[in-house]
Amino acid sequence: MDLSFDIRNSQGDHIMVALSYYDCETVEIFTNDRAVLTLVFYDVTLIRKSGTGYVNYRLLSAVSDVLAKFMGENEDAVLCFYCDADTDVLRNHFEISPQEYRSRLFSRMFDMYVKSHTAPKFINHRVEIEDPRGRVYRQYAHFICREGHEKAVEVLGRKLMQK
Repeated sequence: MDLSFDIRNSQGDHIMVALSYYDCETVEIFTNDRAVLTLVFYDVTLIRKSGTGYVNYRLLSAVSDVLAKFMGENEDAVLCFYCDADTDVLRNHFEISPQEYRSRLFSRMFDMYVKSHTAPKFINHRVEIEDPRGRVYRQYAHFICREGHEKAVEVLGRKLMQK
């Protein structure tokens, strides 16, 4: 099941939140752990459809609202965010790579959301994937899950770091 949600603001920014389902065969490539295989994984992609400049806090908060609602309605869902080295991003910190910036921004957005809402306890499990070409090529993955699924997600995270 692939889903998308459009989020707009009055300044002309338009972000599409796309959720793409990982089928069981894809997850089995990384692990055959039963606790992991009972979960439903969704790749989350944020696509900027229009707007210029930095995305403001309200728009990021609206993205968080959409994802939290989805998680609330889908108990075994795990959201997967991947920050690769292939695309640059408008940022105000140039001493870190674009993928590390996106990873930090995502973590901050998530932490702020969880602190300000009385939603079920969600965990942001961050995985840092080393690259033999050096630090600038390092990649980051985030798994958002319910607290009760944290151990299973940690299993998958360890497998990804070994790849």
